[in-house]
Amino acid sequence: MPVPVVIGVIIACTAPTVHDGDTLRCGKTYIRLFGVDAPEVRRGKTAAEPLAYEARDLLFSLTRERVGCRVVESDRYGRQVAKCWSSASPDLNAAMIRSGLATEWRRYSKGLYAAAQDEARLAQRGSWAPGATPRPAR
Repeated sequence: MPVPVVIGVIIACTAPTVHDGDTLRCGKTYIRLFGVDAPEVRRGKTAAEPLAYEARDLLFSLTRERVGCRVVESDRYGRQVAKCWSSASPDLNAAMIRSGLATEWRRYSKGLYAAAQDEARLAQRGSWAPGATPRPAR
């Protein structure tokens, strides 16, 4: 059964649980950062992708105080897909992409974070660094 979602709702919490570089949890609500694709951390026998733990740690550091997220939609896993901000960053989604530890998922973002990704690429941060394993474009 699909999870009901009300577009535009704001979810707020303090120091959410961070699962990986693009997913966090406020209370019982799982939130997926809109337009962000971070490397996957280890799941069972599936090895972590390069830079997965660095991406998770960055999102963790950016969300230690107040966090707010405006819901955009719900995904097939029942997570609320949202644009988020925190005491440390006015735009967590862009901050993750700008770090180079996550990439823009253009299929959904439609280029909203293109400038942040260009900044990471030009500065050779994260997956854009020389010798780093490139992330597949989505």
